[in-house]
Amino acid sequence: MKSRWMFTLLTASLVAGMVGTSYAEVKLDGELRVRGVVVNNEDGAASPSKGGFFEQRTRLNADASVDENAKVFIQLQDSRKWGEKKGIGDNSVATGQDVEALDMAQGYVELGKLFEQPLSVRLGRQAIAYGEHRLIGSLEWSNNARRFDAIKFMYKHDVADVDFFVAKVAESTGNWATDTNLAGIYASLKVVPQNNVDVYLLDTVAAGGTSFFTLGGRINGAVKDVNVDYTAEIAIQTGDSATDVDKSANAYAIKAGYTIPDVMGLRIGVEYDAATGQDTTTADEDEAFSNLYPTNHYLYGFTDDIGWTNIKAMSLNVSAKPMDNLKVALEYWKYTLAEENGAGEDDAGSEINLKANHEMSKKINCELGLALRDAGKTGATSYGYGLIPADESATLAYLSINVKFN
Repeated sequence: MKSRWMFTLLTASLVAGMVGTSYAEVKLDGELRVRGVVVNNEDGAASPSKGGFFEQRTRLNADASVDENAKVFIQLQDSRKWGEKKGIGDNSVATGQDVEALDMAQGYVELGKLFEQPLSVRLGRQAIAYGEHRLIGSLEWSNNARRFDAIKFMYKHDVADVDFFVAKVAESTGNWATDTNLAGIYASLKVVPQNNVDVYLLDTVAAGGTSFFTLGGRINGAVKDVNVDYTAEIAIQTGDSATDVDKSANAYAIKAGYTIPDVMGLRIGVEYDAATGQDTTTADEDEAFSNLYPTNHYLYGFTDDIGWTNIKAMSLNVSAKPMDNLKVALEYWKYTLAEENGAGEDDAGSEINLKANHEMSKKINCELGLALRDAGKTGATSYGYGLIPADESATLAYLSINVKFN
C-alpha cells in the first residue's frame, strides 16, 4: 500500500512539474468504468457456479507537449474487483503482471518530424492495436486492458501510413533471442477509393525455438449506392513453432452487411471466420493458427472462449438505431472445430448475444450485454465461472457505465 501511494505521489509531482514549466502544455483527463457481471453456470464444476461481481477501472491521463515536435503521455490506471483481496494484508488486485491495483498503464515519449519528414517515434509503454484487433488489440474489454513496452515508428504519407514496431512482451532470460518479443510492419494503404486496405508482417519470437512470421492483409469498405459494407482479412503463419517443429497455419475472416434505407439504420449481416487447428497425427508440424494478442470479446461472442484458432465460426446478425443515442444488436453464432478433439467431436456449440449501447451524453455511455452459450459436444468456458460441460449451457449478463471527464 505504501509503495502504491509513493508511486502516485511521484507521478503527481511529475505532472505538476510539467504544468509549471513555461514550454509545456498539459491536458489532463480521465475515465471511470464500473461493470457488473452475472453468470449462471449451474451445470459447471466450478465453485461458485453462479453469481456475480463488480469490477471497476479508473484512469487518469496527462498529455504534455514538451515542444512543437515532442510530447509525453502518462496514464495511471487502478483496476479492481469490489471487495476482492490479493496479497497479504492489503486490498490490491492484479493489474497486468503486478499485484498492485494501481499501475502505470501507459508512459511514453513521442518525437515528431524526424529528419524533417512526416516520421515520428514513440518510446515506452503504450497501447497498440490494428484493424479489428484480430491479432493485435488493446483488449479494452478486460478491466486491465493490454499494453506493450515498445518502440514504434510511424510514417504518414498521402499514399499510405506505415508503422514499424518492436515490443518486449516478456523478459525472462535477458537474452533477446529467448525472451518473448513481437515486431511488425503494418501499412494502411489509401489508394483504393471507398476502401481501407491494410497489409502487415509480424514476427513472433519466444523461448523454446519459437520464431515465426504472420503475413496478412485486410480490406474494409462499402458500396454506398446499394448500402452494402464488407470486411475481409486473411493471414498465414510460417516459421518455427519450436525446436524441430515447423509452423504452417492460416486463418481468414469475411463479413458483409446490408443496411435497409430509412428503417432506423437496420443492418442485416453475415460473417464467417476460420482458422486452422492442430492435426494430432503431425507431431513435427504446428498447424494451429496463433491468435497472438487480440481483442476477441466483440469478435466471436461475449463469453470469450472462442478465438481465431482451430475454429469455423458462422454468424447471422442484425443491428438497429431506434434513437440517435441508442444502438441495439442481436447475433447468433455457430461454432465448429477445424480439427476434432480427442473424443472425435467437432461441435463447439453456439451462442446468442444481445447488446444495447446508450449514449447518455458525449461523455457518458452505458452498455448492456446478454449471452446464452451452448457448449455443444466439446464443452466450453463460461466467463469467469469455469467450464461448461458438453451438451449444457450457461448465461452471462453485464451492465457497464463508462464516464470520461476533463
